[in-house]
Amino acid sequence: MTTDPFETMSPDEVAAMTQRLVFTDEPVEPPIETGSDTGAVLIPRSVKMPLDLDKACKSRAANLGMSQSEYIRSLIERDIATAGTSEQRPAWVRELLAVIAHHENDDHRKAS
Repeated sequence: MTTDPFETMSPDEVAAMTQRLVFTDEPVEPPIETGSDTGAVLIPRSVKMPLDLDKACKSRAANLGMSQSEYIRSLIERDIATAGTSEQRPAWVRELLAVIAHHENDDHRKAS
C-alpha cells in the first residue's frame, strides 16, 4: 500500500511546496482518457436516472457484454446518427440489425 506523501510532510515542507505554486486565471483542461478500442478521447459525464432504470440499464449492458458506459454511449451515438432525419430506416435494415443483435445476445449467453 502506498502512503500519501502529504501525510508525512512537515509543515515547513508543505509551506515550501505551496510557495513554488504559480496561480493563473488560465482555464484547466479536463484529464484526457482514451477509449481502449478506438483511441477516442472520452470525457466522463454524470447521468442521473431512477434506480429501476439503472438496474435495467446494467442488466441490458451485461446481456450485451458491454459496460454501462459503452451501452449508454451506443444509444446516444445511434440517436445522434438518426437525428434530424424524419425517415425511418428501411425494413430490411431494421430486420438485419435485429438479427445481428439477436446473435450477439446468443453469443454472450453461451459465454456466461
